[in-house]
Amino acid sequence: MFDTIVITAANEAQARGYRAQTRGDRRVKVIADPGGRRAGSLGATVNALRRLGALSGKVLVCHSGGDARRTPAYAAMGKAFVPMRDGRSMFEHIVETMERLRLPEKGGLLVCSGDVLLDFDFGAADFSAPGVTGVAYPDGPEEARRHGVYLAGGGSTARGAARLERVEGFLQKPQVSRGRHLIDTGIMFIDLPTAEKMKKLPVAGDIYEEFPKLLLEGFARFNVNVVGRCGFFHIGSSRELLARLGDGGTYVDCASCRLDLAGDNIVTNVPPGRFDRLSLKRGECFTCIPLGRDDWYDLKYRIDDNFKTDGLWERHGLGEKMKRVDYPRLLSIRSAVRVTFPLRIDLAGGWSDTPPICNEKGGCVMNAAVKLEGLRPVVAEVSRTGAREVRVESVDLGRRGVLTRRDEIYGEKDPHDWCALVKSALAVTGYSFSQGGLSIRIFADVPKGSGMGTSSILGAALVQALLKTAGRPHDPDTVALATLRLEQEMKTGGGWQDQMGALYPGVKLVSTAPGAAQKFRVRRLPRKAERAFAAFLEERGVLYFTGQKRMARDVLRGVLTFYRENPDGIAHATVAALKRDAAACFRAVANGDWRAFAACVNAYWMNKKALDPGSTNAQVESIIARIAPWTEAVSLAGAGGGGFLFAIAKSRTAKAKMRKVLAAAGNGGRCYGFSLDI
Repeated sequence: MFDTIVITAANEAQARGYRAQTRGDRRVKVIADPGGRRAGSLGATVNALRRLGALSGKVLVCHSGGDARRTPAYAAMGKAFVPMRDGRSMFEHIVETMERLRLPEKGGLLVCSGDVLLDFDFGAADFSAPGVTGVAYPDGPEEARRHGVYLAGGGSTARGAARLERVEGFLQKPQVSRGRHLIDTGIMFIDLPTAEKMKKLPVAGDIYEEFPKLLLEGFARFNVNVVGRCGFFHIGSSRELLARLGDGGTYVDCASCRLDLAGDNIVTNVPPGRFDRLSLKRGECFTCIPLGRDDWYDLKYRIDDNFKTDGLWERHGLGEKMKRVDYPRLLSIRSAVRVTFPLRIDLAGGWSDTPPICNEKGGCVMNAAVKLEGLRPVVAEVSRTGAREVRVESVDLGRRGVLTRRDEIYGEKDPHDWCALVKSALAVTGYSFSQGGLSIRIFADVPKGSGMGTSSILGAALVQALLKTAGRPHDPDTVALATLRLEQEMKTGGGWQDQMGALYPGVKLVSTAPGAAQKFRVRRLPRKAERAFAAFLEERGVLYFTGQKRMARDVLRGVLTFYRENPDGIAHATVAALKRDAAACFRAVANGDWRAFAACVNAYWMNKKALDPGSTNAQVESIIARIAPWTEAVSLAGAGGGGFLFAIAKSRTAKAKMRKVLAAAGNGGRCYGFSLDI
């Protein structure tokens, strides 16, 4: 545990932002470089040492004085405060990992970078030698040409998986073409006597260039831990941000408006009420920067814009604008965690994911995450409040309420209660009023009883938002299992495929082995096959709301009763066929065999009806018969009995004819545009 944690900033304006984002941790001190401009990492270290005064204990200096020009989505916040997938900032993760190092009890100064997360055998590194000790790992010439390189050899002492050696030389980005080289990790431990001595150095220079030269000239003993391997997590550009933290080609963080995104998009920090809808073409990105008390600067840019070398930073005047950022307003945007999810179309294997079927037989389901009319229609927003209460708003139901008692959350649930989903989500995530109040807003722009997994997906979105707000892990498997518990809490029952369909993008085959604890195996389609399937659906796929609403739990009771009774072994044989067909359906799409895919969809529909005749009715059969001349495959989404009908037309021309016939049918039905969410 560090006694003091220093974050360095380039200027006082940046320092104000860092202080606002670290308020609450008394160990953290934000120290700006003097003179309002960057002093370099060595100069920033010397400045911090002078500002700290007499040193004692374990001190961490995290260098974060960069402008984050290549990641404009977080330029106002700083790269150290980019949120990781668990909701915590990179800075919090850096501190946590650095505290895993075994530093001497007498203390010293540990220096690291604020935009890199490292992964190596932390416990094996030895920092007991006097002077300065770095950490390096062996790698090839490509990495050596991009980083600092230690020269060391002989006189080593073994300790765990690492070895401690005297440094004989240090090179910056050497132009080597072969061999193994000791790559600098950016970690540097400085003992207390050397740190005191450094206070006399000029406040200028780079700690990874000028300081090694001083050390090799005799300023202090210079050592390096050589570890066996090291993993890096670094976000150096908008493209890397999208690749490392994005979801299916988009990255959205704290954007409170409806979004229409074409792909390769980054959207951050859009406040509530500024836009009703934001539409971005492929490769376009957007962020809002609060300036002063009232102004906003809407920054639109391209995913591959550099801002560091292409003049865009200066053209937008961002250097001056960053000095005017109003951090209370910025953080108020970020206090609300917003989660948006697609819907899912089940293509094969449904019902095999439902307890107790999946517990006894294992499940295997193929489904696709889809946008409706170009949007992810399921939204959950959670923000913290000061009052010890939970304020709830369901936008599509037009209902509002306030929860103030523990028994409202943890008591018995009525599935007809409009707030039952919220209460159950709070229960399964372990909410307590002692943690402070919450404001919850949920929205699903989908017809009720759709069969597209809306209720479960909305539950999953809220669970993920609650976990993220609490700073707890919210990976897809964790959220999926919590949502399964939510449905039991609500007494609606249900399986895991709905939430898995939304939590993982694109087309996937999800399977589990028999057992009380369901562990998911997710297989995604290869990218090329997924793009081909998306084009196929655009050409021949039809999604039609039948106008008939039904409750999935009513169908669920019939299916589970039939499964338990299992007359003549038919129910169990049907479940086995569902699972086989799911695997076959996945193979067909992976191979681009559309005829085989259509056959699997038809088989799925027949097996659904075999498990429960209530999956269809006279009105549904009338609709299917009306479009039969142009249909190659058809199935009702989810449990059936109404909701959405999914069909594959025989051709593009047949699809147009089918949509025309359905549009004229009336009865509250409607064709919807849909696309894969990949």
